[in-house]
Amino acid sequence: MLRFVQSWMVVLFGTVLATSYGQSSIKARPTDFPSFTVFPGAADSDGLPTSGAKLCLLKPAGVCFQMPSHRASDSVEYEFGLDPRSEILSLPGGGSLVFFSSQFSGGGSGTLDRLAILRYQVDGKIINLMPFVGVTNQSDRAVWHIASISNFPILMTADFYWRDGETHFSEHYYTVTAYEFDTKRGRYVKAFSYETSKRYPGLDRVDQVHVLNSERAQILRRLETGLDEHKAR
Repeated sequence: MLRFVQSWMVVLFGTVLATSYGQSSIKARPTDFPSFTVFPGAADSDGLPTSGAKLCLLKPAGVCFQMPSHRASDSVEYEFGLDPRSEILSLPGGGSLVFFSSQFSGGGSGTLDRLAILRYQVDGKIINLMPFVGVTNQSDRAVWHIASISNFPILMTADFYWRDGETHFSEHYYTVTAYEFDTKRGRYVKAFSYETSKRYPGLDRVDQVHVLNSERAQILRRLETGLDEHKAR
């Protein structure tokens, strides 16, 4: 299990901004996301995913978004087919997006969720506005609505940084990352990333990791600084 965790810790976090957008710039105001349902992906006889989970519109039928796979190396490919989850993200100027996630598991104690923010286009297509973002089962994630920073929701993640001498589920330092919507590019980009100055309890001590609320003041300072720098240009 340690080999599995260490392999994606090296590869995935090094490619968290992989250019997997596959979409052109989007500048039109978002429409309301239609009603939908979600389905897990296909699985093998051991219950491990062999294809990505899907989010499909109720009307028109047959319009779906399937969570893409991610090739971490020539020999490792992740399929995110388990535990699909969704959340409607309403926008203050009208319209809505959907926060969608699904999970990869190799059968051990570690799992990896891929995160997407989906938009429904007037041409009837569903597109993902996010680059590749993967977080472990020992992570914290949140969507924050901060009108003074952006009209679009801000995606926050915090995932553990495994240092020498630490066990998998022990206390760790965490890497906090913010993703903001870039109106010029029409997609989400990484705003900043930093390592926490203290360790937080892992799954040996807690059922769910909580980092972002404790780091909120630091996060807001960085978001506001970025806003000031943007105005100065």
